[in-house]
Amino acid sequence: MKKKILILVITLFVVLLLTSICVKKFSELPGSSHIPSEDARHIVAVHNTSTNPFIFPSIGGGFWDPFPSYWDGVWHLYTLRVNTFNDVIHLTSTDLVTWNEHKPAMEGSGICTGTVVRNKDKYYMFYTDNEPQTIRLVVSDNPWYFDFSKSVLVAEADDKVYTLEKRKFRDCYVFYYEKEELWWMLAEATSQGKVAVALFKSKDLLNWTQHDPIFMDSVRGHGSCPQLIEKDGRWHLTMLDYPNWYYVASDPYGPWELGGYYHSKHISGASRWDTDSKRWCGWGFFPAYKTPEGDFDYDNGPLSVGRELVFNKDGSLGVRPLPELVEAIQKPQNNANLFACARKYRGTWKVDAGKQELRCTDDQGGILVFDLPEKNPNYYFEADVELPISQTKVDIVVRASEGFDSGYRIAIEPDKKVAAIRHFTSYDGVFDEMPHVSDDGKSFNVKVFVSDGIIEVFVDGRTALSTHVVDCSNYRVAIEVSGGEATISNPLLHYFKVNAI
Repeated sequence: MKKKILILVITLFVVLLLTSICVKKFSELPGSSHIPSEDARHIVAVHNTSTNPFIFPSIGGGFWDPFPSYWDGVWHLYTLRVNTFNDVIHLTSTDLVTWNEHKPAMEGSGICTGTVVRNKDKYYMFYTDNEPQTIRLVVSDNPWYFDFSKSVLVAEADDKVYTLEKRKFRDCYVFYYEKEELWWMLAEATSQGKVAVALFKSKDLLNWTQHDPIFMDSVRGHGSCPQLIEKDGRWHLTMLDYPNWYYVASDPYGPWELGGYYHSKHISGASRWDTDSKRWCGWGFFPAYKTPEGDFDYDNGPLSVGRELVFNKDGSLGVRPLPELVEAIQKPQNNANLFACARKYRGTWKVDAGKQELRCTDDQGGILVFDLPEKNPNYYFEADVELPISQTKVDIVVRASEGFDSGYRIAIEPDKKVAAIRHFTSYDGVFDEMPHVSDDGKSFNVKVFVSDGIIEVFVDGRTALSTHVVDCSNYRVAIEVSGGEATISNPLLHYFKVNAI
């Protein structure tokens, strides 16, 4: 009996010794941290984006530069809070519709854009130290808590290849490049007086070696939040330079060919993506800028509608709203019966609820106004539009007035190959405009998110428009057809509840 007790005691001692060694070994990793006694996974707010698609942080202010990660069926959205540099906000979702906001993943000072990656059950938060413009790292045993006091320096400008003459060495992006079996780090930098994307490499995520930039351009004013994405043998380099630009190459070292931009300047920080191995998802935020209604001199978010990156056959990029969000919105709850409230304002229309069709049969066009049952100016509107000739123009007017003399126009002009958000009267100017070519030149799908002071539009699942707006006094929707006939099919309106959490 004594022998068995002795063996048990020795076994327990060995187990405790090995455990302490493992803990000590991890704690000696540069930048390592443990989850605090108070559970950082505590949920401080829940955001349902089918109820309100634009998220603000519960602790006030707005968002900057989101950088998403995906592990084990959970999307982790890390993002900065505007004008603070003091914390990293952390949201998670398993369905891309409902988001749990947690306590900040890290709190400190001078915290700017970075990346969170996982390797061998450890989590590595790389971030920019704002004032010196250097890249630092905190390692954790979980994705919920990173101890700022354990931060270590991992990369900085060497004043030779990379200089700080333009105060840019920031916005690090880290990923594993399988071909070289190395971790790569990209950062916005300056080299030879040009905007550059710096390159560093590592075997262990702790020790990094500097390399020549993979990209330099004297035309760009910024190369913020750079990222590399490979798809079907093409490499795409995305970056923010107001708007969000992308370049295409057959090799991650370049040479790079300018592809264009997939967002206008009205969405910022939307060049960071992550993948669940099936698609790439990302978010942006709404910055300050001037619109036809005046200057928006604040920089307080919110986050944009979540979007999925679209890789077109010709190598170009586009974006579409997250399919999970659209599917949740299309469910019958909080949806209006548009056919019951359609009012013929001008021209000849056939309203067929059975076929889910609204047909303008007047060759001069016409106007249809929806006198919606709720006086709620916040909603999602979707429809398919078919035109007999490409010269016909269709405007979806949101927040339209009863007498059809005010509102915001979603203008789709196939013959001019543009999509735009415009003020009701053309002389009041354009809020946002993007080039757009429909597949056949005569039909398109439009999805419109209108909530509080924001409008976002997605056309044909690849073109996005975004803007701040002021007027929330009107709540109707209208359709204006000019220069011909048109068929609007499968119209849907879903109400948002802006203040609901």
